Amino acid sequence: MRSREELFREAQRRVAARRQRAVTQAQAMSLQAHAAIPALQRAEDEITRLGFERAQLAAKGASRETQQAAREQQQVAREQRSALLRANGYAPEMLDPAYICPECRDTGVKEGRVCGCVLQLSRQLRRDEINAASALSISSFDTMDTALYPDHFDPDYGMTVRAYMTETLEALREYAEHFDMRSSNLLITGNAGLGKTHAALAIAGVVLERGYDVIYVSAQELFAHLEKNRFEDEDTMMEAVLGADLLILDDLGTEYATSYMLSCFYTIVNTRLSAKRPTIYTSNIVDGTMFEKRYTEKIASRLGGSCEPIAFLGEDIRHLKNE
Repeated sequence: MRSREELFREAQRRVAARRQRAVTQAQAMSLQAHAAIPALQRAEDEITRLGFERAQLAAKGASRETQQAAREQQQVAREQRSALLRANGYAPEMLDPAYICPECRDTGVKEGRVCGCVLQLSRQLRRDEINAASALSISSFDTMDTALYPDHFDPDYGMTVRAYMTETLEALREYAEHFDMRSSNLLITGNAGLGKTHAALAIAGVVLERGYDVIYVSAQELFAHLEKNRFEDEDTMMEAVLGADLLILDDLGTEYATSYMLSCFYTIVNTRLSAKRPTIYTSNIVDGTMFEKRYTEKIASRLGGSCEPIAFLGEDIRHLKNE
């Protein structure tokens, strides 16, 4: 998992590479056209000459009518060049670089600022990483079928499980659609197969589209990686986890618990709280006592005091979907 800065640099590199490809392809096509059409160079030289004349007229303060006549003359020359190309089987635009982003012409910069195409590509790279990290890929709230949740009454919540889950998913959708750096931390708990990961990935997709950097990683993958690389001088995954605008740490309880894992977990929780960076945790552990026993009172207290609890109810909807 790469940091936001690494993704940004990769996006810039890819934009620069596609500009180079566009320019190279246009140059190759231009060389081919000039070889096939001897008169093409003369037509282009005439356009250039008329351009210099226009510049000189403007510098000398020529009348508006004179400058307009010069513009029209140059336009006629351009049209003659286009007609020459078409007569020989070439579309005029084939000789121009086919930039993917017309706003910055694949330079990555527009009006002195980073072009939106670089940011969009950076978000797509992050989306690709999330897709690779999850068997579900980035999901959508629209694909969550609340009809799969049971319609029986739950006395603890004063409504049916289906009604409760409908309200819960709508609240999570609103969380994603209004996400900013002031958003609360969430601790989503519930038995396996109730859609916690699906909902977390749906949040990731919406928040990414809103321009924020999102890291999604399973607890098992993250802590196994940190354990494996614990003696490395630098760890880009830890850097990415600590620095993301939104971290989604999925499936707490599936990781192999060690003292080093607990130390890393506390560092993540504490650092992100101090930096006021929102985090979403999901877990199949629904018993608070078991959670505290597994992660220590210190970590459980930090999570409990900083997270909005979200309970998922119902039966294994994955099993129902398969049926």
